[in-house]
Amino acid sequence: MKIERFVISPLQSNCYVVSESEDPDAKAVVIDPGDTALSPVLTYIEEHRLKLTAVWCTHGHFDHVLGTDELRRRYGVPIFLHRSDFALWQQAHEHAKMWLNQDTAPLSVPDRFWTDGDVVSLGETSFSVWHTPGHSPGGVCLVGESIVFTGDTLFAGTIGRTDFPESDAEAMKSSLHRLLNLADTTQLYPGHMQATAMGHERKTNPFLLEL
Repeated sequence: MKIERFVISPLQSNCYVVSESEDPDAKAVVIDPGDTALSPVLTYIEEHRLKLTAVWCTHGHFDHVLGTDELRRRYGVPIFLHRSDFALWQQAHEHAKMWLNQDTAPLSVPDRFWTDGDVVSLGETSFSVWHTPGHSPGGVCLVGESIVFTGDTLFAGTIGRTDFPESDAEAMKSSLHRLLNLADTTQLYPGHMQATAMGHERKTNPFLLEL
């Protein structure tokens, strides 16, 4: 599996292109396309001749979803989101205007809604969907055998903010408790900042040490 990270959003959120291999014509997904300025992502997909099969969104905040419609129009792929974040999804263009003075069109309805325990696949690799509310009502982590895309639930050294109107600090604690079940060797790919390992976060992340 090949994981390529792009920071395209002005808010420095991570967009990942995940492909089943480095071979031409490999199947791939995009996780959290957080801006309409997708040129680096599109160039990478085209240069590697990847076969995009889906767009997976870890949550509905605008800096993780604004580029979804562009990918759907270009590649005809389904968009996945947890239903509990649909209100945020509908407000994404308004929030982009509010936070960045960026004019974007309202997003079309997602094609499929995550539920906790769903399993999605990329080639021979499967990911379980863990509903991890706290930062947002519909936040999810995509849990593979040795890697997890944590969205804005868990970062290197910190966690997602819980001071937004839609956030829930108590729900975040429960979600973090669930992530503590991951093996120390699990590699974490968060929605912002660099990748990390679960063992390192278990020992050093102050928000996990408080649990």
